Amino acid sequence: MCTVTYIPANDGFYLTSNRDESINRARAIPPREYEEENIKLLYPKDPDKHGTWIAAKNNGDAIVLLNGAFIKHTVQLPYKKSRGLVLMDIIKADYPDRFYKAMDLDGIEPFTIVLYVSGKLQDCRWDGERKHITVLDRTKPYIWSSATLYDKMAIAKRNSWFNEWRRFRYARTKEGILHFHRFGGAGDVKDGLVIDRDGKMKTMSITNLSVTPLGTTMTYNDLKDNRQYNSRLTIVPTIESSPAQAKKIPLLALRIFFIKLFNWEYWPFRIVYLPIMPYWFWLSLKARSLFFFNTSNPFIQNGGFAMESKDLIYALMPDNFYPRTFWFKVGTGMAPINETLQSESLTYPIIAKPDIGGRGVLVKKVNNDEELARYVKNIKVDFLLQEFVEFKQEVGIFYYRIPGEEKGHISGIVGKEFLTITGDGRSTIERLLTRNPRYLLQLRVLQDTHREALQQVLSAGEVHTLVPYGNHARGAKFIDLSHLISDQLTDTIDNVCRQIPEFYFGRMDVMYNNWKELSEGRNFAIVELNGAGSEPTHIYDPKHSLWFAWREIIRHWKLLYRISRLNHERKGLPYLTYRQGREMLKDNAAYEKLVS
Repeated sequence: MCTVTYIPANDGFYLTSNRDESINRARAIPPREYEEENIKLLYPKDPDKHGTWIAAKNNGDAIVLLNGAFIKHTVQLPYKKSRGLVLMDIIKADYPDRFYKAMDLDGIEPFTIVLYVSGKLQDCRWDGERKHITVLDRTKPYIWSSATLYDKMAIAKRNSWFNEWRRFRYARTKEGILHFHRFGGAGDVKDGLVIDRDGKMKTMSITNLSVTPLGTTMTYNDLKDNRQYNSRLTIVPTIESSPAQAKKIPLLALRIFFIKLFNWEYWPFRIVYLPIMPYWFWLSLKARSLFFFNTSNPFIQNGGFAMESKDLIYALMPDNFYPRTFWFKVGTGMAPINETLQSESLTYPIIAKPDIGGRGVLVKKVNNDEELARYVKNIKVDFLLQEFVEFKQEVGIFYYRIPGEEKGHISGIVGKEFLTITGDGRSTIERLLTRNPRYLLQLRVLQDTHREALQQVLSAGEVHTLVPYGNHARGAKFIDLSHLISDQLTDTIDNVCRQIPEFYFGRMDVMYNNWKELSEGRNFAIVELNGAGSEPTHIYDPKHSLWFAWREIIRHWKLLYRISRLNHERKGLPYLTYRQGREMLKDNAAYEKLVS
């Protein structure tokens, strides 16, 4: 862990390490192949901490560790993890360089890591306070000396020996490299390549990695018993975990295909609804309008079926029912936005989302000015900035009230489990995602929005929520909680909805503290209110069949038709004409294309 060289070769490279240790430290376990998390690693093992100082992966990646960063540091025990185990976490990651950038190193002793990943050579140093990353020219040779054992003068001597040795032709051969690591330094037992400092600190081993496109050979010279061990690791193409690679990796594409095929909840909207569309046409025939739904909620544009403004819906609601929300026109600069946030004392995090739209499209939790500026720059439609609700629970409650009746009803409740990962102490978040079919379908989007975070390794049992929105299209699991409908909850929701003028049919998405308080009408916030276009989303509970879903959709269409017809007949509200309805659908299709 104290001297490392990198030597480029015509068809690969050599990475060699001299391990200097106290003579009291246990003898390392010679290299062997280990299979972990569907990858194969080749490395010698430290018997005390079970980490290593050098390792190769079966995709051609390689890593080697040196103690210390730039200067000899003061040891500050205890440290939360050995550096050899940190090395293991990095090389196991799907993207080791990204993982290093994202990992938390507080409480780790300073180190230097030489990392070769996907054809890129990097010098990665942790000085105890911050990370330093330098991309190196992989066509040039390098030498590193541990800052904990060698001062500037010693390092200068070693660099001189290295540069002199490189003039010889055999410097680019494995034999020549091993010879330099064994005898370089002209017998200087204090600062040479092999040291013996008063019989207390010695060079215990020399390990050479010879990496080519076909495989990696590890030559391990144990200087304590004067034995040599040779191991080989075959390089195979990496099976990426990203759906973005599905076209290149048939097995993963096939897995995603079968997940969707055998779980109807992932089927396209049109395929789910197509078999029951004749019933919609029957209701339209009775109403003499394909677009009868606009009269269901007279004060909401198009009854809330499509193209309705969330901001105008919030304006119908009493202020205490929903989080503070502010509308901004597309193209608004950051200056007026910041002025509004400051004057309204709206602090991060906040929720940013389009004023029109659904299914969680372009909804984002914004944590700072930089993220907000990026969101504002990229969004192409009018948008809302909304106070972040701290309540951890979310449900969707479907409500309807027949015009003329005194009391409304709850027809379904859906609970929402956010896209949440539980760590195992070994795997990256990205690898954990691939083990869950629901989350695997979200991986391509998450790699775009959470690229570095996906390379983190969570502690065993640590829970991390990646997407704090209750949208099925964003990976949330929907659970049918309709059995929790009670008279008390119905009275509470009915009281809320009757304070929203002319609201008869739709679903509200509610964040709440606990079920008892929600039922009593305390500690909750309505984050979305949807009208005629609402789905009874409890149908998406994985336990429900497609037949159940069709029955529930038809039941709610009947209610929508009945409410719309009564408002049309009793209040003289006109249905949308065919031309108006067609324009609405055309505008909605164009809008969805704009925000997709």
